[in-house]
Amino acid sequence: MNKTLVLITVFISTLFLIPEAKAMDYPSNWSVDVKSGITSGFFTFSSKTTAQGGFNVRYSMSPVVSFYGDMGIGQFRSRDVIQGQNRFENDYFTIGVGTRMNILRMLSGPNSVTNKFGLYASTGIGLMRGDLSVSNKNLPGYRGRSSNVNAVVYRIATGATYRINRRMDFFVQAQFNHSDSDFLDGYERIAGGGSTGRFTGGDSYINTSAGITVKFGKRSVRHADWHQQDHRTDALARSLQADLASLQADLQQTELEKEQLAQQVQSLNQTINGFSHLINTAHKDEFKSYDNQLESMQNRIDLMQSDINDITEQMEVRRQEETEHRFFVVAAAFRNMENAESARRQIVNAGFDQASVERDRRENYYLLNYSGHTTREEALQEMRRIREEVNPESWVYVK
Repeated sequence: MNKTLVLITVFISTLFLIPEAKAMDYPSNWSVDVKSGITSGFFTFSSKTTAQGGFNVRYSMSPVVSFYGDMGIGQFRSRDVIQGQNRFENDYFTIGVGTRMNILRMLSGPNSVTNKFGLYASTGIGLMRGDLSVSNKNLPGYRGRSSNVNAVVYRIATGATYRINRRMDFFVQAQFNHSDSDFLDGYERIAGGGSTGRFTGGDSYINTSAGITVKFGKRSVRHADWHQQDHRTDALARSLQADLASLQADLQQTELEKEQLAQQVQSLNQTINGFSHLINTAHKDEFKSYDNQLESMQNRIDLMQSDINDITEQMEVRRQEETEHRFFVVAAAFRNMENAESARRQIVNAGFDQASVERDRRENYYLLNYSGHTTREEALQEMRRIREEVNPESWVYVK
């Protein structure tokens, strides 16, 4: 009972400690898997099928890979308590960490099936704290005793998950657990009674669970477990973001150089004004020398002004490139330009005033677009709206 209260308290506290449990940017990564089910032990003496439960706090890096920490409680009990052969009870508490992989998404990528269903495998390691109670301590060939047991547990699991909505998933899971301890049932082999090695002699058990995943983040965006973008698109997005960051750095450097040139021009103007004052008061023989110096300075000013004009033109070109539509939400692809233009007029009449036709020269197709956008995020947001309301087959084309 005390362990159950501890587990509930830690679970509730975790909900408040998750750093992204409130509104987050796209996509949302944090979730909590609440589960319960039955345990079957494979010990020196078999155990009854008993209840177990717990929860995972999970962080999803992508629809394929996630990491988790978990806590759980359960109980082992002997099968033959009435017959009086071996009597043991073990109320245990576990914590652990591990990683999970969505095998179905990894193999087939995003599609109509993997956007709803997932088949996953996981592996991890945990620590068990057991409270052992043994009644019959004198079984032939075995030593029984009551104590607290600490063990390392190695885990592998497989399961299936179903996306109910943007906030909740349902899952079922079977997890095999192998302990480095041969004492989970309260009995250990006496000398000469067989192997007690970490893998060959340790106790094992299986947890079969069903549960609910509670996903955190904005209701309007998909959780990272069900993110529709595939890995190639993610890599392209990161590459474009890196290019944009580099371009912004270049623009900042250009602005700095322009400011430095303006300061130099101002300094030269001040020097020219000083020379003009000297010319008005100096001897006539020095006028020609001053004139030459002034002419040279004027030439430098002209060159610097030309450099400023070139930099300004380059900045304008870069600004135009930043505002150019490079991402399009595609309705369909045509081999014939006339067919594409006819279809464009139809979707314009349907309310898509920004509809356009772009030629994909690499594939020699004419792409009919619902709209064009300057950033991938805007295009993806519009694509999700069109998929839900108009055309589930729409996709994003990068020019």
